[in-house]
Amino acid sequence: MFVCRLGGMDKKGGLNPSTAIIIGSILISLSILVSGGVISLKSAKTSKDSAVVQVQPTPQPQQQPQQKTEADIVANLKTYAGKLGLDQNKFNQCLDSGEKASQVSADQKEGNDLGVGGTPSFFVNGRPLFIGASPFAQFKKVIDEELSGSAPAGTERKTVAVGNLPVLGSSSAAVTFVEFSDYQCPFCGRFYEDAEAQIKKEYIDTGKVKFYYRDYPLTQIHPGAEKGAEAARCAGDQGKYWEYHDLVFQNQENIF
Repeated sequence: MFVCRLGGMDKKGGLNPSTAIIIGSILISLSILVSGGVISLKSAKTSKDSAVVQVQPTPQPQQQPQQKTEADIVANLKTYAGKLGLDQNKFNQCLDSGEKASQVSADQKEGNDLGVGGTPSFFVNGRPLFIGASPFAQFKKVIDEELSGSAPAGTERKTVAVGNLPVLGSSSAAVTFVEFSDYQCPFCGRFYEDAEAQIKKEYIDTGKVKFYYRDYPLTQIHPGAEKGAEAARCAGDQGKYWEYHDLVFQNQENIF
């Protein structure tokens, strides 16, 4: 029998021992690679099908809430006047006529003259304080200094009128607290919810501080703030200024 020799065959047509060892090693290695998942025997079609299944849908952008118009805001201000039990016709006529606009402008002009540059801004016995919703502890420090007469020497003070809105607290209180604020300003709302509530409890309700609110609507960025200020003054004509003031800040997001 003629046996072909292809490099590794012996004279009898069989494999010599060294060649057999090499071939055996190769077969064992291939077996390990396949069983261990290093070499994939899946068809190209299967891989393609898997890729199609894994395609994820494109996420859709979330819709932004529609901004309220001035007409919407005015309607909301009137609704909350009704919830407060005000004479609706009288309130509506006051707000629609714009009769309070000049009073709001007068507050804003005085704020400008005092150097108010943002809201909320504060003056305690004429001492210019912080701009923004500062924590109660900062207000407490200044109020306590005024009550004890321990304000630092050379403390800056300005002559600040209290405006024509009703006082919150005792008119004979030793400390006068004036806020220039904007009904649509979120930071003014934060001050109302946090620091003002604590000032009221600790100082206003105990007769130590009298609190005045002055209008400073930032109409360039808060288009409803002017009407909010006018509405509160219209409520004041019916003896409910502070009640309406509180109601607006408690419902800022719904109104504006």
